[in-house]
This record gives sequence, C-alpha cells and structure tokens, in this order.
Amino acid sequence: MKVKHRLGMIFLTAITASSAMGQEPARDGLPEFSWDRVSVSAHFGIGEGLTPEQYDFIAKRFNFITLTAGPLPRNSKGSAELHTAEAARAIKKRNPKAKVLFYWASDKPKHQSKISNDAYPGEYIIQTQKRNEQKDRTIKWFDLTRKDVQTWWSDAAADAVHKYACDGIFVDGATAGTPGATLSRVVGKKKAAAMDNAVFAMLKEAKRKMGPDKLIIFNPLHGHDGKRGQLGQEYLPVTDGAMVDDFDRLRAQSKEYMANTIKTMRTAAKDGKVIIFKGWPRFLPAWRAGKMKQHPHDEVLRTAQKDITFPLACFLVGAEPNCYFCYSWGWTANDGSLDWYPQFDKPLGPPKGDAVQKGWTFQREFQHAAVFVDLENRTAKIDWR
Repeated sequence: MKVKHRLGMIFLTAITASSAMGQEPARDGLPEFSWDRVSVSAHFGIGEGLTPEQYDFIAKRFNFITLTAGPLPRNSKGSAELHTAEAARAIKKRNPKAKVLFYWASDKPKHQSKISNDAYPGEYIIQTQKRNEQKDRTIKWFDLTRKDVQTWWSDAAADAVHKYACDGIFVDGATAGTPGATLSRVVGKKKAAAMDNAVFAMLKEAKRKMGPDKLIIFNPLHGHDGKRGQLGQEYLPVTDGAMVDDFDRLRAQSKEYMANTIKTMRTAAKDGKVIIFKGWPRFLPAWRAGKMKQHPHDEVLRTAQKDITFPLACFLVGAEPNCYFCYSWGWTANDGSLDWYPQFDKPLGPPKGDAVQKGWTFQREFQHAAVFVDLENRTAKIDWR
C-alpha cells in the first residue's frame, strides 16, 4: 500500500508540475498540448504531395494536422488515400509526436478518394441543380440508410488508420442530415432524419474499428444567436471533438452568434473535447469573389498577417486545453496553410482565469499576454509581454 501510495503521489506531483509550466498531460491518442505559445493546427489539401522542404516545415511547426482529399487533377492516376498515406508517413518520420487526421466526408464522395469510391456499394442518391440554361449540376450523396453503405464507410475510416498511417479521421459534412440542413431539402425530412441517425451509428462503429486511441473530429460545430440554432453539439458525445469552421468567415455573423460560438467552444473543451477553431482573414469575401486571386502570394500573406488579430483574440478568449487555432484563406496548401505568423512565436503562458465579459467586450489575461475583444465593433487587441 505504501508503494502504491508513493507512486500515486509521484504521478500527481508530475501532473501538477506539468500543468503549472503550461504543459497539459496528454490523454491517449490526443496531440501534445501546451500553453507555452498559441497551439496551432494545419488543415489543407495534400494534392499529389508536398516537397521535402514543405514536409520539414509542417513537421517542425505543427503537432496536429488534417490532410484533406484535394486538390487532385481530374485525370490524375493517383488517389487521395495513397497521397495522404505518403504525406502522413513523411510528416511523422520527421515528427513522431505529430497527429495526422485523414479527411473522410460522411455526406458525399470526393472525386479524389478513388480507392474508397471504387468500393462504394450500390447507388448514390442523385441531386440535380440548375446551374444555367445550358447545363445542370449533378451532386451525389451517400445513401446512409443502407446498412452496407454504413459498413463501407466505417471500414474506410479504419483503413485510414490501419493502411494509410493516420491517427484518426476528420469527418466533414457530419451535420448534413440535421433538421433544416441540406439533406432535408434533397431527400425530405424523414429520410434525412434516418440518415442522420445512421451517422451516429457509423461514428461509433468507426471508433471501434479504428481503435480507442484514434481520433474522430467532426465538422462543423457552431453556436446560435436566437435566429440560427446551434449545430453539432449532439455529435460531441460520440466523437473526440470538432472544428468550428465558419467563425466570422464572411463577416456576416451577429455579435450574439460569435459570442455563443466562443462559449460553445469553451464548454466543449472543458468537457474534454478537442476543438479546432478555424479563423479567417477579413478579406475572404473579396478573395472568394476572385478580386485578389491574381495578387502575388506575398502580398496576400501580408494582408492576412494584418487581419489575424481579431480571430486569434476571439480564439484566445475561449480557449481551453486541447483547443487549436487554424488560420488561412482557403483549404489548399497555397492558401496560407503553409505560412507562419509572428504571433505564433510569442510566449503565451497559461490563462489566469476565464474571460471577463462586459456587454459585447471580453478581456482575458494570460501569463504573457492580455487579450481584448469587442464583438460589436469587430476589433481586438493582444498585448504580448
């Protein structure tokens, strides 16, 4: 009994000391989290792979990476699965602590995932959208009401871990079947609800097949503002966490919505979930409209560096252990995902407490930074010290 007690005290002392220094004890399967600096995550399309120098950069800068299915030329003979596996191995060879997620949508196929698509059983649900007078747009959806499709999906999730060297999956489109979401308009409310129920079964089965120490992170998790309801919270009990993907993406969100999204992130993280907070530069609407796409990359990056303070400060207001900040203006490797920002190198240190809210302003103190956010005016300040 004395030996067990002594070992327990040693373990408790180690945890206490680790937390005091800003290092949170990692649970099985989770990325290594630290308050020393802003904890960041990378999320981008791997395409047909990166250069050795790019792999060096990713492995040095990030412990938590999601490799998405694209972009991949339509006539490419490769497959996202094999390119992702090659990239995951290259990153983890350079950084054995890195956790790499495999992008795996739960709603519709991506043309890059050729191996998984070839194994799809049965037929897709076909949606036809009117694009213009000459051409319609055809969208394929997984028919998740079929048991063989559910089995196929969870098998592919297991392959991501056991064949393709990843540490889990990033499940995109997880909420497509929720009331009022896309699938309700495509297949009707009743079938959409059945497909939504199937997602829960698929997630549980995928976890069983992948293994208990492998991660399932879903997208999206959103707050609400009284007009738009919350989205995604019901999936948290069957996953390891989520991405908040649209925070102020198009600068059209209300202050109520942003405040509740920050609260949603904080609550989920305090419940032990991993959260990726996707921040966007304020020029994104112009970028999406094509007004900046011809500008040199360095010029766009300088603008992104000027715009980072507001989303980063909002993240820090609600951040808890296992919260990660992700920042770019798109989803490809060239859209800021493989760039670095001076704020990521500044000492941060653990928070001294929760944020203090007054009206629509928030203040929070860290060991080496003071954060201020005004949601109503979309302004923010971070004093590093």
